[in-house]
Amino acid sequence: MKILFVVTGLTTKTGTYEVVSNISKILLEKHEVSLLTDTEYDLDIAFTKIIKLKIKTFKFPQYRFMPDLKKLLHRKEFDQYDLIHIFEYPIYITDYLTLKKYSFNTPIIISLHGTLHQFNKFPFNLFKKFHNFIMIKFHKRINLFLVSSLSEKRGVMNNGIPENKIKILSPAMNVYPIEIKNSPRRKIVYIGRLSKTKNIELLINAFSKIKTQNIDLIIAGPDFGMLKKLKRLTIDYEIENRVSFRGWISEQEKINLLSETTIFVHPSLEDVFLISLLEAASIGVPCVAFDVQSNSEILEDGKTGIIVKEINSDGLAEKLDLLLNNEKLYEEISKNSKLLLPKKFNWEKTTQMLESIYISVIKSK
Repeated sequence: MKILFVVTGLTTKTGTYEVVSNISKILLEKHEVSLLTDTEYDLDIAFTKIIKLKIKTFKFPQYRFMPDLKKLLHRKEFDQYDLIHIFEYPIYITDYLTLKKYSFNTPIIISLHGTLHQFNKFPFNLFKKFHNFIMIKFHKRINLFLVSSLSEKRGVMNNGIPENKIKILSPAMNVYPIEIKNSPRRKIVYIGRLSKTKNIELLINAFSKIKTQNIDLIIAGPDFGMLKKLKRLTIDYEIENRVSFRGWISEQEKINLLSETTIFVHPSLEDVFLISLLEAASIGVPCVAFDVQSNSEILEDGKTGIIVKEINSDGLAEKLDLLLNNEKLYEEISKNSKLLLPKKFNWEKTTQMLESIYISVIKSK
């Protein structure tokens, strides 16, 4: 097969980067995999061919205008592939290929990753609602929509996509060869973007309420406009001496941090599938997340993690204290998550499923 991946924003190395880099590596063993992207930087991902287009960014940063797409269309670039796989929804290139689909015969698959049914705060939600109102009318031009979980599938169907055009493809995780280190002070850790949607304010509030002593909170990840506010919160709660902000960390720094982690917390209420939860759990770090989106599809409460039913800081603080003080429960979750999750979520299994989806779509073209 000759497959074209269409992905933007890979330089941030977030969840989409992890998915693309791991899947392409395995697919390249048997297929040609090319990349169409917007970055001007060198990428540490292997591809048969990489097409980099210049962009013009407007007030909506994710909606990157690519004037040279028209040239690719005219020279029949999109007819050279058996399948086109796009990894985001509300972006210019997705809309362009959807509206121009009559100009080429190659089938299109879109991985949504929550980008269809989830909405940001005003004014971006108005733009997205207007965008979806128009673009969903063209859903027949898309051969298949891929979602990460059953909860995302329900959300996508509620937005007007027929069930027969949706397939669930669960992402996987990297399993790190990490040995957990004993530390004089236990650490609660969050790794991810410091953005409004990640709900880190609630985690800081919950940390200020836990009763267990000699615990530190480590927050690592690039700032997306929240760092100043989060630091101010630690001062307001008088916990600034026990909270550390690490900023962006490298892969090796992430491994080192996970080796010292007592509990991994992801407080987001919007992420459709949290790879970071899997990565931490796979090495035996007990994970805590709220009962939203696909979290209960990833973690089994009390067996491979802790699912917080009360979506507030009090509920989170209570579960953190429970794990920190119940040694038997802590050890059981650590052992189960390390044993069971890598078998359920791994890149070989995910890529095999994706490959079979590709073949099915191409045959039904």
